[in-house]
Amino acid sequence: MKKKILGMLLAGAMVVSLVGCGSKPEAEAPSSGEEAPAAGEEASAQETPAAEEDGETPYVIWVNPLVGSAVFTSADNGITAASEEFGFKLKIIGPSVLDDTQMYEAVQSAIVEQPDLIVTTPYNYSAIQGLYADAQEKNIPIINISSDSEEAGRVSFIGTDNTAYGQLAADYVNEKMGGEANVLIMMANLDTSNQLEQKTAFEEKCAAEYPGIKVVLTDEDNGDSATALQKFEDNLKAHPEIDTIFCLESIGGVAAANAVEELGMEGKITILAIDDNEDTLQYIKDGKIWGTMAQNFYKMGYTAGEFAVKHLEGETVDSIVDSGTVLITQENADSYTEEFYK
Repeated sequence: MKKKILGMLLAGAMVVSLVGCGSKPEAEAPSSGEEAPAAGEEASAQETPAAEEDGETPYVIWVNPLVGSAVFTSADNGITAASEEFGFKLKIIGPSVLDDTQMYEAVQSAIVEQPDLIVTTPYNYSAIQGLYADAQEKNIPIINISSDSEEAGRVSFIGTDNTAYGQLAADYVNEKMGGEANVLIMMANLDTSNQLEQKTAFEEKCAAEYPGIKVVLTDEDNGDSATALQKFEDNLKAHPEIDTIFCLESIGGVAAANAVEELGMEGKITILAIDDNEDTLQYIKDGKIWGTMAQNFYKMGYTAGEFAVKHLEGETVDSIVDSGTVLITQENADSYTEEFYK
């Protein structure tokens, strides 16, 4: 059984929650099944009928940090829909693995093309900070989604309010567990900035309002399914008091459920996952995961496209936009998108 699960996980793509999934069918995006582009190479380019080479149509490049992932495919779909509605030429580029060097090269490649505006996700801002200054020197504005940079170096940030996210998670866990829980928190990396903010907010809310909710330990899995499976098994064996798992990266929920099944602990562990990728949703419907907090990446991409046009036309746009979250359980797993994508 374990070998089968491990094999399936090793075949899965690494997806780190820098933010979530939730694709809509209206727009197409790069497929993880396609040949992976080299760093900086075009992963996909969409042009609306209005996007003619007339020198007037705005040209926007979206540098996707993880092309082909369920998380950022939703953002692809959102910004593609915006390009069709607001009439700008769109190009999507980016690496197919989370890699600082490849991300640097992709953003650098976008700057070389001198588009009217760049949309990107600075998940490790320190690694590409110099490129923001370079873009400013060349009068190329940048809009961030999912992860943010220094406010002075970008037009807007559209993404999850990480403090609100962590506080809501504390509320949900407290309600579900009746005020008493021993929690294992799983992060991609212990220093992943947005996840660290979420974790801190969760712990502070529990300390202030829910003293019966205790964090037993926090661990990291590098966003890798096989690593996550092993970490969950080891931690659950070493800490039998754990009864709740709170995941802050996308593959964690499924890995946690598989570990619980492998250890024969079904019904004893409550799992709160993150994002609404397909596997997580199916595990919720099957009763293997209690719930997940989905981040609206479609809205992130769509709003970035909308703001790109407004900014280029001289309009003032909000510096920060909370794209929102929704708790998905068995009760609303088939219906949450009706509200989420309004």
